[in-house]
Amino acid sequence: MVFESVVVDVLNRFLGDYVVNLDSSQLSLGIWGGDAILRNLEIKENALSQLDIPFKVRAGHIGRLELKIPWKNLYTQSVEATLDEVYLLIVPTASIKYDADKEERQLQEARQRELQRIEETKQKAAEKENPKAEKQDTFVEKLVTQVIKNLQVKISNIHVRYEDDVTNPNAPLSFGVSLQNLSLQTTDQNWNPCLLDEKAKLFFKFVRLDNLFAYWNVNSELYSNHSPDEALRYLKHSVAIQNAIPQDYHFIFRPISANAKLRMNPRSDVDFSSPKVDLVVNLPEVAVELSRPQYVSILELLGSVDMMTRNLPYRKYRPDVAVHTNARQWWRYVITGVLEVNVKPHLHMWSWQQIRRHRQHVKKYRELYKNKIISKKPAESLLKELEETERTLDIFNITMARQQAEMEASKAGLRIYRPGVKVEEEQSQGWFGWMWGWSGDSGTQTKDVKTGGFDELMTPAEKAKLYAAIGYSETAINPNLPKSFENMKISFQLIRLSLSVKESREKAEIIKLSVIDLKAMLTQRPAAQAIKISAQLSSFEVSGLPRGMTAPILLCPRHVDGMKDTTLLNLMFETNPLDTRADQKLRIESQPLEIIYDAMTVNSLSAFFMPPKDLQLDELTNATLMKLEQFRDKTSTGLMYIIETQKVLDLKINLMASYVIVPENGFYDPKHNLAILDLGHFQMSSKSRDNLPQLSAGSSTLEDIMSRAYDSFDVQLSSLQFLYTKAGAQTCTIVDIM
Repeated sequence: MVFESVVVDVLNRFLGDYVVNLDSSQLSLGIWGGDAILRNLEIKENALSQLDIPFKVRAGHIGRLELKIPWKNLYTQSVEATLDEVYLLIVPTASIKYDADKEERQLQEARQRELQRIEETKQKAAEKENPKAEKQDTFVEKLVTQVIKNLQVKISNIHVRYEDDVTNPNAPLSFGVSLQNLSLQTTDQNWNPCLLDEKAKLFFKFVRLDNLFAYWNVNSELYSNHSPDEALRYLKHSVAIQNAIPQDYHFIFRPISANAKLRMNPRSDVDFSSPKVDLVVNLPEVAVELSRPQYVSILELLGSVDMMTRNLPYRKYRPDVAVHTNARQWWRYVITGVLEVNVKPHLHMWSWQQIRRHRQHVKKYRELYKNKIISKKPAESLLKELEETERTLDIFNITMARQQAEMEASKAGLRIYRPGVKVEEEQSQGWFGWMWGWSGDSGTQTKDVKTGGFDELMTPAEKAKLYAAIGYSETAINPNLPKSFENMKISFQLIRLSLSVKESREKAEIIKLSVIDLKAMLTQRPAAQAIKISAQLSSFEVSGLPRGMTAPILLCPRHVDGMKDTTLLNLMFETNPLDTRADQKLRIESQPLEIIYDAMTVNSLSAFFMPPKDLQLDELTNATLMKLEQFRDKTSTGLMYIIETQKVLDLKINLMASYVIVPENGFYDPKHNLAILDLGHFQMSSKSRDNLPQLSAGSSTLEDIMSRAYDSFDVQLSSLQFLYTKAGAQTCTIVDIM
């Protein structure tokens, strides 16, 4: 049946972009046999090119990729996917010796991937006009549900590491992420592993995560100084196996283990007793650490990435010799680089000879591409000439020429042939047409593209069997779901999160933030196009720089006597609530906090985050300025548009009175004088919009427009006061502010 071809095609296309010398024929034979095993795959050096970062793969390895697909019992037996031993060593592009042929080949591969992405985007844009989109979405949703229902996944022994001796040669850095195990298993309702019960109305999946951690080492040993095989061995030995983590790792966050419980209702379109997706994620503890050397190293890397990116166009001219004994070569590098990259291309681009030559290349490419797409089997000479012409053009001109060629072919009534699609399928690509169209030239379209052809690839018996298995009917009408029905429900619980900042690994923590028992929930009600996000925090505590054996508590909750709800913070945001008086609803409530000023902690924290004087972050500064420039004042016409699309917000905020204690000597001691600022009780709520003037275009004043353009709120701040108490005194001075 068609599924075998789909799986082979997708795997070939996906793995082909990242794996060296993929044996497609062996993969095809394994998939068709129901058991495909790929071992010892090498990851391409330019596998990260799509991320647009100046990094390359020094060594990459996939130990085992296994797929077990029971084609004869696809709808009743499990599909098993296993990924084991993925090791990736990444280095700056500048640390890899320049190879002109390899760089050109990788550049062309990157261009082809970008062209492929553009063609896929065009294909998706065309599919949006599909009149059967709703039917397609229903089918795909049910098919995905069926795949998840029968899927078993195991991912183990993953280690991705970046090494850099270019940013700071005197202090090489390395950072990475490692994972011991991630698995997805079928269970019963008590979350015990079991075989799939086809008669059950609900099915259950248990996700387990073991030993996920991240580290950042300064003055690090570099595996990239060794051969690729030796580097991979180091990576393999450093993976967290049974908690045996190397002692020289400086963690960003310590090993995390977590689990998630997934319950799915495949018949949620007719059975409203439980959500279609009900996911519960439990995370026991997360410990995040940051030292001063790590912080400085992170800033240095951010600045270095900016310089690496700027240097990429000049890399081909860079001499591979030391600077201090080869000044002449380095000056030649500077002069040649500026001339070849900055000066000559600009002068050459605007010459009449280049303009005429460029126009001829675009015209030639358009004709060649047109001949290709209207030919069932293009000649090798045509494809070769097309490839050579393509090298002379940039992506923009290639895309424009292709679009013109497709329009000319369509206007002339010519058939457009697409790779991977049979002749009789040209007018009907269907639900899985995007899979066949992943190649670089797949975005071309026929004059009149129809839909619904995936079922034509199957026999009537196969189609009936598939529809019965996933619970889909071509004639069924989607029911009107109740507006109160929660189709998706995701719950999250974090028992404890700690964030600590310290001068060095050996010294005490400057500050430590502890979040205790954080709960969050996301629900979706599709009938009302509504989502609801809620969060509750039980406790939050901040401790400062220790004096002696005790660390001062700088922030902690103070529960009010008589309050039933002891939760420190409650937050809820909802769109399109069942209460239709508003489009959005926001609720915030908090208990009071006690805040104590500690001079040593504040001064140490300020010194910790002070960047080195010689550090320049031009890229980040420029990006921030660009964002700030996007905020501009709106005209009255713009305000009218805001009013037309404005959402009504129902807001209620209730923050109990917190207070700040400032000790006389900079650290808290009951025997010393204290200044206390009571921040007061803060309340804020939305005002009714019933009495606002109605607006009409051309006749309303700017004041009327402004009155409806912005939400109005009632803000109350009460019991704000300042207190001063002397040591040993029975009374204190109180100044009422509000």
